[in-house]
Amino acid sequence: MDTLKRLDKPLLTGLLLSAMAAYAAPDAVVIEQQSSQITETLSAQQSLSFTPINGTLIPMSKGYKPFQLPEYANASLQNWMEHLGQPVVVEHKQRDLSLEGTLESISGNYFTLSVKRVPARYPISDFYLVPKLAAIGSRQTLNYQGQLTYQTADLSWAPELSLVVDDNQVLLIQQANIRNQSSSSLALNSALLHYGQSANNVRPMYKNAMASDSRMELASAPPETQYTNSEITLELAALTLPATSETLVDLGQYKAPIDQRKNAALAYSYPSSSAITLNFNQQIAFKSPKDLIPGQYSTLWHKKPYYLSGSPVTLENTREGANVTATLNKSLDLKGELTLITETQDNNKTTQTWELTLENMSRQDQAYEISHQFNQAIKGVSLRSLEQISANALMTSGNLAANSTYKIRYTVDLQKRQ
Repeated sequence: MDTLKRLDKPLLTGLLLSAMAAYAAPDAVVIEQQSSQITETLSAQQSLSFTPINGTLIPMSKGYKPFQLPEYANASLQNWMEHLGQPVVVEHKQRDLSLEGTLESISGNYFTLSVKRVPARYPISDFYLVPKLAAIGSRQTLNYQGQLTYQTADLSWAPELSLVVDDNQVLLIQQANIRNQSSSSLALNSALLHYGQSANNVRPMYKNAMASDSRMELASAPPETQYTNSEITLELAALTLPATSETLVDLGQYKAPIDQRKNAALAYSYPSSSAITLNFNQQIAFKSPKDLIPGQYSTLWHKKPYYLSGSPVTLENTREGANVTATLNKSLDLKGELTLITETQDNNKTTQTWELTLENMSRQDQAYEISHQFNQAIKGVSLRSLEQISANALMTSGNLAANSTYKIRYTVDLQKRQ
């Protein structure tokens, strides 16, 4: 079954496209975050389904005869040059602005559009081109038969990940924002989303996001997140992508109970440190309910019936069953301070005595976890309740009753500074 059909529609009633090229049907479409990898099999005098990126076309047939490449030396301008002298519509990528007129000329990265016989210049990068007639005067077909693969900038996607925090559980929402930059609507029978771990996942907003006439048919459930050879992929079912649009696709919603809530702080003490104010952050811990996409998740607090926007969090290990810790926001429930009480030195070590003061300002018991990192290696500590978590760091944890204050002193032997 063909994986793609083109759905071009004339914009004016009675105006038909002429001299249509014969397009190949891709064998496979892998949508990347900055581009897509297309694999298709061409018969004689067929055109590629997408505009290839220069230098990425790889014929897979052995011993093929030399053939001329399509005119993609300047792929960003090629589509515009094919419609010089024709009536066109241009749509601004970010503003609600649409112009209709005759495409008069292309100069550098600007085009001249004549609207009601009044010409004006506009930057090409700011507009989508919506042709009304078939392309003219360019070489589109290839004198090549067989399978080939290439990259195109016409299709790309960005993950949109959300973490909704409720009273006792979290809801993890995965979505894909698929961008079709071409001037043709596309119907994909299947496609593979590839999540690049080093890709920049921050995407620009375009006015056509969440196109209302897009459709995706899911067999029975959202696509599974697959980890294969340390590459993350999701396979999509039938998908319609309108021209010059962004389409939001559901990749699944998964719930997980919150196993722990705590207020965490990290303190660094240096030779000149005598008093350290503790800055607590609220953390939650849960187990990943499925293999999910790692990365930056936007946070929403669910206070029925409201959703409050929070700070984004980065979730790194999201394999099924993995312990996930998310730092959500600055804690307003606890405040504390570490104070250096005494410090002595001899030939072998430095001995410090610290006092920890904590205050719970809320009406509920609060769990806390404090890491204290020193500038020297630790040789010994006075309290067994303190856990040494590295060569130069201690950790203390516990629960503090509502509206209460807690103080504790501990002595640490440190390797003497040289």
